[in-house]
Amino acid sequence: METYWLKKHSNERCILFMNGWGCDFHPFEKLLSKSYDVLVCYDYRNISQNKEINRIFENYEEVHLVAWSLGVYISNMILKNRENLFASTIAINGTLHPIDNIKGIPPAIFQATINQMNEVNLGKFWKRMCGGNEAYYNFLQQKPQRNIENQREELEELQNIIQNHFMDWNLFENALVGGCDLIFSPDNQLRSWGTDTKVILKDDFPHYCLNRWNSWDDLIEEFKSEDTKN
Repeated sequence: METYWLKKHSNERCILFMNGWGCDFHPFEKLLSKSYDVLVCYDYRNISQNKEINRIFENYEEVHLVAWSLGVYISNMILKNRENLFASTIAINGTLHPIDNIKGIPPAIFQATINQMNEVNLGKFWKRMCGGNEAYYNFLQQKPQRNIENQREELEELQNIIQNHFMDWNLFENALVGGCDLIFSPDNQLRSWGTDTKVILKDDFPHYCLNRWNSWDDLIEEFKSEDTKN
C-alpha cells in the first residue's frame, strides 16, 4: 500500500483518505484543505499497514476517515482496531460486500473487468465512473499516473482478499450513496448498510464524486451538519 501527503501544513487535525482501485493521489490534488492535513492511501497490492498510517494517530489530535469505493472495504478490514480513535468515519460509494450480487458489484462484472482490461476498456470504466463527458474530460487532466499492469494486479489482489475474508463488523458511522453511481449501484449500496450507519443519498452524484466539494473541510463539515440534524 502506498501513501502520499496531499496536504501537510502542521494542522492538529488529519484526514486519512482510503482511495479506490486503480487510482493514486493525482485526481485529488486540486481538492483544497485549510484545517486538515490529508494522507491518501492507494495501490492495495500489498495491504500491510504503512508506517505513515500508524504515525497519524500519534501526531494528530483528531483523525477523520474518508473511504471511497473499494477503499471502503479495505479500510474496514485493516483499521478495525483503530475504530475508537477516529473522530468520524465516512464511506463514499462503496460497501462492505464489494463483490456481491445484491450488496456490491456482481461477481461476473468484477471478473469481466479483470479479464477485459486494456487501455480502451479502462477509459470506458473511467467515463462510467465519472458519470459523463465533462467530468470525464476533467478527470483526464489529472488522471492516475499508473500503468495498466499494476492496476490489473491490484484488482486481482483485491478480488482475492474480498473472496477470502469475511467481515462481520462495520466501523463506518456515515455513508454517502450516489444516485447516479454506475459502478456500485445505488440500490445495492442502500441494501448493504445497516441501521448503525447514517446514509445520505445524493441523487445526482456519480461514483467519482469528491470533486463535488470545494475542499476536504466542506466534506467533513457536511457530515457534521447531518449528524446535528439527526
